[in-house]
Amino acid sequence: MNLKIQAITVASFIFLLSCNNKQETKSNKPQANKTATTQNDSVQNEELPRKESINLFTLTYRDSTDVAFVSLSDIYPLDDTASDTLALPNIEKMEKKAAKYFTLEKKYRNRFLSKTNISETDSLFVYDYAKNKLASFAIKNLKAAAWLNGYSSEEDWPYPKYYYMIGFEISKQSLKGFSDYYSDVIVYAGKENPFANEPLKPIVWKKIPGKDYPSKPMKKEDRALLKSTVAGNTYLYNTATYQYFLQDYLDSDKIIYARRLLVTNSKTKEIIIEKLYSQSEGTSPAPLNGENGDNSFDQYTGKLFKNKPPVVFGFQYESFGCPAISLIDKSNEDIYIQCDNRH
Repeated sequence: MNLKIQAITVASFIFLLSCNNKQETKSNKPQANKTATTQNDSVQNEELPRKESINLFTLTYRDSTDVAFVSLSDIYPLDDTASDTLALPNIEKMEKKAAKYFTLEKKYRNRFLSKTNISETDSLFVYDYAKNKLASFAIKNLKAAAWLNGYSSEEDWPYPKYYYMIGFEISKQSLKGFSDYYSDVIVYAGKENPFANEPLKPIVWKKIPGKDYPSKPMKKEDRALLKSTVAGNTYLYNTATYQYFLQDYLDSDKIIYARRLLVTNSKTKEIIIEKLYSQSEGTSPAPLNGENGDNSFDQYTGKLFKNKPPVVFGFQYESFGCPAISLIDKSNEDIYIQCDNRH
């Protein structure tokens, strides 16, 4: 999703990242705020931690094991203060191999649940939006675990607390039929399932003449960003409710540098949202659906959440941040997935 993604661990975790461009990396020490080059109509202070209207997480494939892992470290950041004795056990007293991945004893589990506002009576809802497949697990039946991130090494021994991802493990046997490497899976922890369980639609783009792209003045900062580019292909996707217009912008080497998305009301033609996705050190344009094969999809739209407007996402890969899901309404809200993206 733009799941940045995303290298988001041991050699197996790095293998996952090479297989899944939607999960990438963060700094060694978890950071509360997500950064991305997606431009939108609202002004955001990126000096402050982001607070999403709903916390969504990624599901990580643990190679050569029978469990998958959901990291909640983005909302449970660890420091390395000696006084914080309830975060993790004394790593120095563990063997190096055992310290790479271990389940939490009750007192550490209780602290983890308390700090993340999760109850034993809550559930973990695992949703594959590409296959419209949902699985739920009672928190009380799940083991909480600590997993050393894959960009650390034995030379870092004894490992600092903030090198760990803290979360839940799920049996892979309970996730049969889900997307390979869980690349299209998002996770929510709470009392009720937030997902609408309505199939999302992969966007099928159709090339159109550039003159058919809606006329809307570009924001000053976007004009400055695109000053050395030229317009490329223009695309359209129609539903009964919305029209999705996409404009490529090419650099001097005729390589796609940015894409501008406008979503309009099909009847009134009013522009509802405007997004600009640009190339940077930490981002790159995602291929349009079908470019990497008939069954290769990144851009999706539809009713993802029960109590929120329809969404659109999948236009950009992230290296250092996390992917965002854009709501199609005037709130202009982007929900960034908590992907624990570090390196």
